[in-house]
This record gives sequence, structure tokens and C-alpha cells, in this order.
Amino acid sequence: MEAILNKTLFHFDQAGTESFKVVDAVRGVQIFGGIGSGKTSGSGKWIAKSFLMNGFGGIVLCGKPDEAETWIEYAKQSGRQKDIIHFREGSEYYFNPLEYERSRTDEGGGLTSNLSTLFLNLYKLGQRINGGEPKEGERFWEASLKRCLNRVIDLIKMSGQELSVRNMVEIVASMPDADEMVVISGLDEEGVKKHGEDNYCLRCLHAAYEQLDEEDTKLIRDYYLVDSYFMEEMPKLYPETRTTIQEMFRGLAEPFLSGLLADHFAQGLNISPEATHEGKIIILDFPVKKYLEAGIYAQGIFKLIWQQATERRRVNTRSTPVFLWVDESQYFINEYDMMFQTTARSSLACTVFLTQNISNYYAVLGGNDPKAKVDSLLGNLSTKIFHANNDYVTNEWAAKTIGQSYKNISSMNNIGGQQTSAGLSQQFNWQVEPRIFTQLKSGGRDNNYIVEAVVTITGKDWGVEKRNFALRAFSQKI
Repeated sequence: MEAILNKTLFHFDQAGTESFKVVDAVRGVQIFGGIGSGKTSGSGKWIAKSFLMNGFGGIVLCGKPDEAETWIEYAKQSGRQKDIIHFREGSEYYFNPLEYERSRTDEGGGLTSNLSTLFLNLYKLGQRINGGEPKEGERFWEASLKRCLNRVIDLIKMSGQELSVRNMVEIVASMPDADEMVVISGLDEEGVKKHGEDNYCLRCLHAAYEQLDEEDTKLIRDYYLVDSYFMEEMPKLYPETRTTIQEMFRGLAEPFLSGLLADHFAQGLNISPEATHEGKIIILDFPVKKYLEAGIYAQGIFKLIWQQATERRRVNTRSTPVFLWVDESQYFINEYDMMFQTTARSSLACTVFLTQNISNYYAVLGGNDPKAKVDSLLGNLSTKIFHANNDYVTNEWAAKTIGQSYKNISSMNNIGGQQTSAGLSQQFNWQVEPRIFTQLKSGGRDNNYIVEAVVTITGKDWGVEKRNFALRAFSQKI
């Protein structure tokens, strides 16, 4: 794998002495730059095209409506247009994440706990979209929701139904309450069966019972656990408790019952994240600026599943690196990114995040200590590229990241207008002062299509002075 990691993707300088290698890419890249700074058309374009020209597969998340067309053009210029999978509204592609998890045959595939955790991750994504996160008092309800998910998923699997959000909602909506259990308890076996014809939950329980094998003790055990939940535990709950669990479930499922998510992410499965491991480039063309919350859900789901699939893949000397490209990354980051990045090198996975400023991340991750979360995430992205920016917080953070060093400060004193004395002293100061980031070239005709950025890569020395940073120029005309 060392040969793959040491491959050069491009050079920062014309002399060809400062290289950006695969080993740098798999350790993660964070690009900051204000609006119009040239971060996408400058360093972003250089990195993106280097991935394509070296045969990488990957996924592209879209914040802006023109992101997909930009990547399609990159692919044409790199001879990779045949590898593009353009996943968009009205396309022939469908990705039901629950069915994907259920049907995969590798280790952990189909496990109920993994499926319910996936659904809970969607729940947390929805909370984050709506500007909140669970409080201590809500932990009980989250645990109750997960338990409900486990039983619903098991029932669908046992009954042979499609594992879809719509079927899950129907089970939760139709599970018997205390009054219905009184009616059922007065019926004989044939009466219960007939009563269940109009109740989806009971119909699934009956179908699951019919498929029991007396020699399969595990299946029998799981069935009675499910049966007990729907026929005993839930009916005995206080109506308020039961209703709260049902409403949490409905709130979680609601986005998948209509529109974009219902059409492309709630049923059907004919696209797989693993296609990127074979060199395909999946463009998730559901831009947030157009689809808003639905666009974040759609791309966030696929991103999470792709990360997990990439962590599972077995890498060898013939493996091709893959990439996760996220412009406007503030819409899509979450706590899982921190875990993913810690093992990205061994998966040959290259993460590239682009956003305007670090304040975006603080606002999105939120919670009691957003700074710690953001520091953890950025600490695992070893290449940092700072384009022109007017955000004080980002510029100060960049200056602190690059650090301080001793600088020679000259001074001259005039005594009485006749004698002059000169001196030289050393002061410990910023290597790059925060104001420098406000003055970097941002491309366009006025700057001869040159975009400037301050670049720092963990472990890399720059120039004869062996500094830990460099001011470099990126042509927009490549």
C-alpha cells in the first residue's frame, strides 16, 4: 500500500519540489474561504481534478445547484464521464438505506441493531437540521424509540415484508391498544385471524407465526419477544407514553412519506455505495439550496452509508483510493465524521470539506461544547488550506494553527535630531498574522485568474526555511 500512498497527485510549485500525495489526501483536507475567495475554483479544483485524473471513485455532495454540472465538466476534461452516476430527482436510481443494510451479506449485514441505529442516526440528523439536540430528559424517549425500532424491524423481517419506512409506519400506527386487546381477548383463534385482516400489525404477526420452524430456537425466541412487545407491553403503557413513542416515530418517518425522499430513498434499491470502490463517481444532485431539509436528509443518509461501507472494504495493493467531496460542508458534518477520519488512511478514503468559515461549524454542531467537537474534527484533517477570508474567528484560528515563531524586529531611534541609533531584537509573534488572510488574491480577471492560499500540511516542511506553512498560488485556468 506504500506505493499507492506515495503517489504524487500534483505539485504546489512549478519546480515540482512541493508535492501533494495520496498520503496527504487520505489524512483529510479542510479548505476555508469566504464567499468569492476562489476556494472551489482554486485549490478545490486542483484537488478534485487530481482525484479524477488518477482514477479515484467517490461521492460528491451538493450544496449549490451548479455543483453537479461543475463535476460533470471536470469528468469530461479528465476523460471520466463514463464513470459518472448522476443521482438526482427523476433519475432511474433508488436507494432504500434500510433495505441496503438488510440485504448486504458481509459482516454485520442485516443485524437489527445496526438497522435501528441507522434509523436513530436519521433521527439525530433531523434534530440537528431543526436546530436542536437531545437533552438529558429526552434520553429515556430516545431509548424507547430505539426499542420500538428493534421490534418493528424484527417483525417486518420475520413476516417477509419489504423493509420500508411506509411499512414501519403502518405497523406502529396499527399496533393494538388496551381497548382493542379487550376485544381480541374475547375472540377464538379464527376470530383473531379474521380481526387481523384489517390490522397490518396483527397481519404481520400472523405471517411471522406461520413461518416459525420448531427447530429454529433463535427464531422462536425472537418471535415471542416481538409478540410480547406488541400484544402485551405496548397495550399496557399509559396512553400518554404510548402516544409519545408513536409521535416520535411518525416525526422520524414523516420526511420519507412524500416528495423526494419517498420517491428515491424509501423503497427500491439499484445503486450501491460500493460502486465507488470500483471507480464510479456518484453525484448526489439534491442541492440544499434547492431541496432544503430534504436535500440534507438525502445526501446525509448516503454519506453515512458510504462512510460505513468504505470502512468495511478490504484494501490491498490493487485498491484505488476513494473520495468524499463536500462543498458547503457545514450542512453535512456530524460526529461520525470524527470517527471516520481516524481510520480513513487504512481505507484509502480521501475526505475534502469546503466551507466559508469555522463559525459555520460551531453553529451547526452546537451542544454544550461545540468548540471541542470542531477542534476534534479539524484535528483529524491534516491538510488545511486558507483562502481569502473576512471572518475574524477563522483568521485568528488559522494564525493559531500555523503558530508563532521568533521574528527579527529592527528599530531606529533619533536622539535630539542629531544622533541616530539602530537596534535589532527578536519577538515571538504570529508566523502569519490574521490580517494577511483578508488580503489574499481571489482569482478572476483582476488577479489574472490566480487564487492565493496559505497551506499547511501536518509533517510537511516548506521552502529553504523549513516552515510549516506556505503561501501558494492556484490557477483557475487548469
